Amino acid sequence: MLGEVKLSVIVPTYNAGEKIKPCLSSLENNLEFLSIQTNLIYEILIINDGGDEIDLKFLKNIDKIKQHRLRKNKGVGYARQLGFKISKYDYLFYLDSDVVMENKDTLKILFDDFLKDKSIGSIGASQSYNNLNTDYSSNFVAAKTCYGFEEDKLLYEFSGMRSECGLMEKNFLELIGGWKFFPGAGGEEFDLGHRVTKNGKKNIISKKTNYTTFYDNLFTRCRTIIYRTSNYLPILISKKKFESKGAFATLSQAISVFITSIMLVVLFLSFFFPYIENLVFVLLLFNLIVEFSFLKFVMKYYNKSGFPLYIMGIYLINISIIIGVLIGFFKLKPFLKKFNY
Repeated sequence: MLGEVKLSVIVPTYNAGEKIKPCLSSLENNLEFLSIQTNLIYEILIINDGGDEIDLKFLKNIDKIKQHRLRKNKGVGYARQLGFKISKYDYLFYLDSDVVMENKDTLKILFDDFLKDKSIGSIGASQSYNNLNTDYSSNFVAAKTCYGFEEDKLLYEFSGMRSECGLMEKNFLELIGGWKFFPGAGGEEFDLGHRVTKNGKKNIISKKTNYTTFYDNLFTRCRTIIYRTSNYLPILISKKKFESKGAFATLSQAISVFITSIMLVVLFLSFFFPYIENLVFVLLLFNLIVEFSFLKFVMKYYNKSGFPLYIMGIYLINISIIIGVLIGFFKLKPFLKKFNY
């Protein structure tokens, strides 16, 4: 028995459509289960980020729910920060509107570990390999998102806050400055995770419980990565180190991107220098060696017939990161002046 728990659930959303129904139904199941285990006082804050009105009549057993609708779309970081500002209770659980908790005891599991270890600043569930999106290319995105958490340990220290399905204490979030927000596709969870660790606490992902989602198709994810990368560069410069396994800005990802960059340069130079294109095949081999562990993972858990798509996906992701870096350099000038670079 946990005792009394006061919980604010914050669900940022923008035109989620029918996807929000399984999300809130799984939340409903979790709140019912947690209510049996503890004296639960809760509220649910739907932060509608300038999208269409959401009909919540399908919820049968939840009555402590409010929808706050913004006039204009301001991004998920802004929506999360607004939810934090207007929340009433001690603990904050963030849940994206397209995320479905696969277990009814996810909240209970997260609370148990969070309250047991005072060094934890944030804790979230692990991604499931199950993909709710039927788009063929989204399986590659699911694999890229889930890759990196194959170790057997049940609690995994991560560099970011699990913003799509994660728990924090409100007072601590206030202490470290709340959510920052960036235009486009964000990167706020890594900025916040960095501040969690700077303040002496850990970001934990629990493999004791899972969530799934409607993973993007490949081309939507590439567009997202361009925005994320351009926003992320100042965070990387501040941290001066790559993210942990399971994130998109890892050392192995950087090496793969670097090799891809050289390949693009060589392809361009091949128009002027004969035979230099042979170097492309060498670089391709190096890149496959770097990505071998990921390819082994995606072939294990997803359709083996998609191998050509997985190879193409690696390069599309890398090219998107390169574009994001180039855009990001133009945004960096004020930041670099601030830090005297």
